[in-house]
Amino acid sequence: MIRFEFRKAAKEDIPNLIKLCRETIVEVYGQILPWEKLVPWVEGDMVEVEVNKQWQNMIVAEKAGEVVGVAARSDDKIDLLWVHPAYHRRGIGSALLDVVETEIKKSGCDLATLECFSYNDCAMGFYLAKGWKPLCEEMDEDAGALKVVMTKTLTKDADGVSIRKEGASKKL
Repeated sequence: MIRFEFRKAAKEDIPNLIKLCRETIVEVYGQILPWEKLVPWVEGDMVEVEVNKQWQNMIVAEKAGEVVGVAARSDDKIDLLWVHPAYHRRGIGSALLDVVETEIKKSGCDLATLECFSYNDCAMGFYLAKGWKPLCEEMDEDAGALKVVMTKTLTKDADGVSIRKEGASKKL
């Protein structure tokens, strides 16, 4: 079984986080967003700017020292959840989502939000299966695409706030 570790991002992770985002963005958003909206992220410095701004709020998933997934939150909002395409459907996204939901709950918030592009069928299906509910749909002018604002009421697990995933460990 492949083992993944989950931990808070460190400043030293920045180059690997940038690499993960660059390797993921076209595959994840290439069919959803107009190319001219992706260019600043793919060919420009937008990835570096955003990673440098958010790394302190990130949780990374790694396998043998390689960053293969990342999630970030601010207050009650999940800002991002990305898993490298080579590691999709291995439970990493679910585990990252669990960790971030738990952090939000521990901070005293019972309701969490996130945004997902309307035409990102894979992500929409994932979030719906995880109990997230669509609240409204709005145009993201910066991206040039519709997005769905989703919410989820967070409840404690039977043992409080612990998370256990088979094949996964976390150090937070």
